[in-house]
Amino acid sequence: MINDIDAALRAIDQASGGSGLFTNLDDATRQAIAREVSWASVPGGELLFRCGDVGDGLYIVITGRLQAIIEVPGGPAEVVGEISQGEVVGEMSLLTGDPRSLTIRAIRDTTLVKFSQEAFARVIDRNPQAMLAVTRRIIVRLQQRNKGTRPPARVATIAVLTAGGGVLHRGAAERLAEALARVGSTQLLTGAIVEQATRGMDALAASRWLDDQERQHAYTLYLADATTTAWTARCVRQADRALIVADGDTRPDHDRIVAWSTDLSLRDGLPPVELVLLHATTATPAGTAAWVAATAAVSHHHVCPTVAGQYERVARFLTGRAVGLVLGGGGARGFAHIGVVRAFREAGVPIDAVGGTSMGAIIAGQCALDVDSDAMLALNRHHWILNNPLKDKTLPVVALLACRRLDAMVAKMFGTVEIDDLWRRYFAVSADITNAELRVHRDGSLARAARASMSLPGIAIPVHDNGALLIDGGVLNNLPADIMKKVGGGPVVAVNVTPEKDLVVSGPYPGAISGWNLLLNRKHIKVPGILSIIMRTTMLASTRERKRVADDVDLLLNPSIEQFGMFDWDKLDAIAQIGYECARDALERWKPA
Repeated sequence: MINDIDAALRAIDQASGGSGLFTNLDDATRQAIAREVSWASVPGGELLFRCGDVGDGLYIVITGRLQAIIEVPGGPAEVVGEISQGEVVGEMSLLTGDPRSLTIRAIRDTTLVKFSQEAFARVIDRNPQAMLAVTRRIIVRLQQRNKGTRPPARVATIAVLTAGGGVLHRGAAERLAEALARVGSTQLLTGAIVEQATRGMDALAASRWLDDQERQHAYTLYLADATTTAWTARCVRQADRALIVADGDTRPDHDRIVAWSTDLSLRDGLPPVELVLLHATTATPAGTAAWVAATAAVSHHHVCPTVAGQYERVARFLTGRAVGLVLGGGGARGFAHIGVVRAFREAGVPIDAVGGTSMGAIIAGQCALDVDSDAMLALNRHHWILNNPLKDKTLPVVALLACRRLDAMVAKMFGTVEIDDLWRRYFAVSADITNAELRVHRDGSLARAARASMSLPGIAIPVHDNGALLIDGGVLNNLPADIMKKVGGGPVVAVNVTPEKDLVVSGPYPGAISGWNLLLNRKHIKVPGILSIIMRTTMLASTRERKRVADDVDLLLNPSIEQFGMFDWDKLDAIAQIGYECARDALERWKPA
């Protein structure tokens, strides 16, 4: 700690951005304030105070970072902001005398100076501008809360650890540092580097040295030791995010990893844990769910180090720049998505995450599997034209289709692949009619998720899942851009293939009609069929949400596919070409930041 009074007050002023809270105080006042000041150190992950505690003082952050949390009885906790070096925390309760309104937790090792009510009163009496500075901070925070906004959580410090011992994580840290350096200045710190630079310093001075290093770089990677050492623990406490690197081609030692992560307090959720699984080949990974369970990771990344761009994808997720592609439902019109994917690849725009509804979920799954564009055309031609799964009609007690062909199609398309094992992040959306809620499929069987997402009510048999019945996601969200926003945190491109106006009937429309007559004279009587009416009905609610979707995304693509029907499967190539041209032209004018 700092023993010299003047040095302590200067440190607070410096941390506060040179705001001059103490520069106008005489020596006697300084001495009086110093007797009321105390130093506090809060390890990363621990609480400074909890909502409802007595407000007995305010704090100024000297080093580290805090997190402000609203706790509602019976509801989930919500993070509403962060408090960084030089900022004041706890001032509201000090001024009003009310209990603490927020819970404050240290995101990382944090050093603070605490001012009692008496000490703060002395500062205000001798230096009124200090009160003005504190009042401004209160107003800004109240404005952010009233608007429902808060600054985004900043990922600037990343701990890189290994779950299996050895030095596997060292190479990953070096490659990730190179990828991050293309975004902003980046440094990689090891225990040896920090020990040499801070030799002879006390704890506060060493902490300030680390803070200074972090301020000089946009991103700092802390390379942990291969074992649970004091430095490894320090890396975790210093980090905004913890990356656990492991050999994805092996099975995890679950009990050992749980014990290791528990020792490091990694299972407390602070910092959030992400998993990087390294693979020797580009074959579809397997067994990812076991690694996620063992490490309690909130997300994971598959990386083949021999493939260019893999670490850049991890870097985009860490920095909130991951590009998400959302594909809407629309029957055969969804073939436009194949052309969109082709245009992305040709333009060199990454697809870091992909998700969709109904037909969009099918094409998104193929994209997540890295099926190339020509193979996509061939795959969908085989299944939708040559072996049309809709030619499987039955007595319509539950649905018009027996769904044997539909089940066989998704099984052949996706096999036994699990969503966790996909190289790209993927989700599909279905509607749970049992519980009247949206279901987002982020793990489990890819084939089952796609099948649920495209189970049109009345046409396909719902998917039974743990007592619930799942149908086409278009009933609730046909273009789930809002969900994608939470997946990657970066730019979102959405592809809408459902026209605002559809099933237009020209000429007289009969009030009553014989189905047999319509069947026999279908070439002469032009009215929408039952399948088209059901599909259009399914998508009505989502179609009305188009403006909201447009506000949610960075780029909205609307391929001109109105001339095609929802069951024009044989127009595959023409529809895909229109999607390609629409995306190609748009991507020439738009690039992700």
